[in-house]
Amino acid sequence: MLTLADQLMALVIVVGLPLRAWFGMRALKAAPSPALPALRRRLWRRAIASQWLLVALVLLVWLSARRSVQALGLALRPSGALVGVLVGLAAIVSIVLRQRASVTTDETLRARIRARLAPVERLMPRSSSDLPWFSALAITAGLCEELLFRGYLLWVAGHLLPFPVAPAAQALVFGLCHAYQGGRGIVLTTFAGAFLTLVVLVTGSLWPAMLIHALMDLHAGDLARRVFPPDPESRAIEPGGA
Repeated sequence: MLTLADQLMALVIVVGLPLRAWFGMRALKAAPSPALPALRRRLWRRAIASQWLLVALVLLVWLSARRSVQALGLALRPSGALVGVLVGLAAIVSIVLRQRASVTTDETLRARIRARLAPVERLMPRSSSDLPWFSALAITAGLCEELLFRGYLLWVAGHLLPFPVAPAAQALVFGLCHAYQGGRGIVLTTFAGAFLTLVVLVTGSLWPAMLIHALMDLHAGDLARRVFPPDPESRAIEPGGA
């Protein structure tokens, strides 16, 4: 049963997350280059804290209503679908790792990656020293955003809309929450949300989608570090940004 607390919590997620991201990106775009490294890491830390706070509030609302964590998608159900998803993921990771070496030598590939990541260029890591905090952000996004969107908001949408409209609406909301990335970013993240929703529906669990989401963000951060020029403070430590 959908309660008033659920409706308010859903509103906080749908409004609060994109507003935080939008204001953060606006600050990054306005910041002078020397201020970017410190500002970027500060925004990463705030994003980590805000997402875990929202997860804590969702769990409080959820458990206060005496609902099971399995109904939220936090159970891991062994199945053929789960095995298939994990085998497919392993194959994709293997291909990505084999192609990773090309990023340092293929300038055409590097240019394509820079164009793809241009809307979030100022948000992405630029040096090895950025990786601990960015990795924490990527893992947080994988865990928290999947629970918030593919777990909680999908459950809320299921009480308001028929299937398959509810999963589609949730994926669209996920894309719109990334409006700070521009129109192309909305489209790409909507498709990513739809794919991750399909993974959850097929496997009956959030955990595979959480793993995939975190790996996608970690991969994007690693690519950005390799193709974008390092920050001025990093150049003396890491020649070439490698």
